[in-house]
Amino acid sequence: MGRTESKLDGRGQAVLKQMKSLGLRRAARSYAANLHAIDSMSQLTIASDAPFEDTTEYQESTLAIDVPEFSYHSDVGSDAEGEQSLASSASQDSPRLAFPSPTGLDAEDFEFLQTKGLENCTSLKELGSGGYGNVDLVQVSLPSGRNIVAARKVIHSPLYGLARYERELRGLLLGGECPFMVDVYASRCNEDAGQYEFLLEYAPNGTMGDMLKAMEQRRRGKDKLLMPVNRVQYYAACLLQGLQFIHSRGQAHRDIKPGNVLMAANGRPMLADTDSMDAVTVTKRAGTTSYQAPELWRASLQGEGYTTDRADMYAFGITLAEIACHPAGGNGKLQQLKDDPAANMPDYVPADLKDLLCGLLSAAPGKRLTAEAAMKHRFFQGMDWEGLKEGPLGMAVQLRAAPATSP
Repeated sequence: MGRTESKLDGRGQAVLKQMKSLGLRRAARSYAANLHAIDSMSQLTIASDAPFEDTTEYQESTLAIDVPEFSYHSDVGSDAEGEQSLASSASQDSPRLAFPSPTGLDAEDFEFLQTKGLENCTSLKELGSGGYGNVDLVQVSLPSGRNIVAARKVIHSPLYGLARYERELRGLLLGGECPFMVDVYASRCNEDAGQYEFLLEYAPNGTMGDMLKAMEQRRRGKDKLLMPVNRVQYYAACLLQGLQFIHSRGQAHRDIKPGNVLMAANGRPMLADTDSMDAVTVTKRAGTTSYQAPELWRASLQGEGYTTDRADMYAFGITLAEIACHPAGGNGKLQQLKDDPAANMPDYVPADLKDLLCGLLSAAPGKRLTAEAAMKHRFFQGMDWEGLKEGPLGMAVQLRAAPATSP
């Protein structure tokens, strides 16, 4: 046992105790929606060409998820500012996983997953790799005979370090009770070897950034929203609940962007990559440059009592603009929108959404909407916020302008 591992023994025990305690409070979240069981490798079938849009509308208990359409993101390939350089290694012949709806884990399986999951996982395929490390799809065989799949994130970079590992782990543990944040099942580190590992909830639909780019390629005509307005409402509402959860606990994510939002099997967006998360009182610049609020570059704009949850809301505003109309920057149009939201908002953006975006992209942090204020905005009038926790888009989500369902 190395020097660092000995030093971390007590800390590791404390983390394990936290995770066990957290597991007892996850009843509302339920593993039924997050642990994808596979009885055997015989359930792997050839991928179909079903478009991504269809996968968010399924209401059956068995979800057929097209794994390879989008790359899996982790910040393992990012630089010090958080820029993404992760490349997908998925091929067009990658398998399709049919995930039955599991009933949850018993105490023995749960403890095995947390204490021995990383040691006893079998790699099924590489999901992505970058300069900081790699992410694999893995299978864990549990004592009960069940098999689950998860994402194993391995970081081996001197630029990562113990402090960043602990910050990421704290953020993941904090989000364990929130269905709009990615879940963590286990972690371990070896500082002497410079290797840090996480066993995470698998998001088979990749990142929101992947999804938006694919939708932009299929968009017919550039003078309309990227997706129906009720879908914009759904994604925005889910992300706002994740941000409100973080901010209400005195933390800021500090790297909000579509590439750091993972898409669950049922289409639910989840905040990920918490290695930049810190207390809202920490005003040091962090995250991805193009999503950073103006006051992070000009401290004179911060004002007395400034907290970085305001910077999160600015980054969320940019993300929402990408969801609605300008994915991947829109060839410079997103920058124009940041410079003057009211003047450069496309005409096809509904008035309520335009007003919300202007409130989020205010250059003055004191005038910028908080998560709570944004959730009360008229754009979300009629939103069933509790329903968002219960199911994906198309399931128990009541919207003011939701289309009528056919009998």
